[in-house]
Amino acid sequence: MAAHGVRESRELSVDTALHLLGTIGFGRVAFSRYALPAIRPVSHALVEDHLVIYADAATTGSLDRQVVAYEVDAIDHRTSLGWCVIVTGIADTVRDQHEIVHYQQFLPARTVGSGDRVTRILPDIVTGIEYVGPEEADR
Repeated sequence: MAAHGVRESRELSVDTALHLLGTIGFGRVAFSRYALPAIRPVSHALVEDHLVIYADAATTGSLDRQVVAYEVDAIDHRTSLGWCVIVTGIADTVRDQHEIVHYQQFLPARTVGSGDRVTRILPDIVTGIEYVGPEEADR
């Protein structure tokens, strides 16, 4: 266990990063809104080769056809150990009702607002970093 935040970092393979991304259903999407950076928490699922997010219209309305970054992490606040995955790609609002129904079965259950939308992101760049204690760094 890392003491006082002492840690090493190592890059994760794309396959490992995507696997970890699939273990959590909640992350943060970073996008441009009114030419300024914005970050919003949203629900997500990995479906086939897409990252699918579910968010309110105020967030997803700004995403259509722009490059976005999506971040998920599981980092222990006490030890600073864990992992972080970032996916970058072009966001596309899903408009076909059959596709929406298909994707919704994979998304975490929650109360659905009337203006909520499903957005699909085709991952272009996937990066992952794992933060480990010095004793695990050489493994």
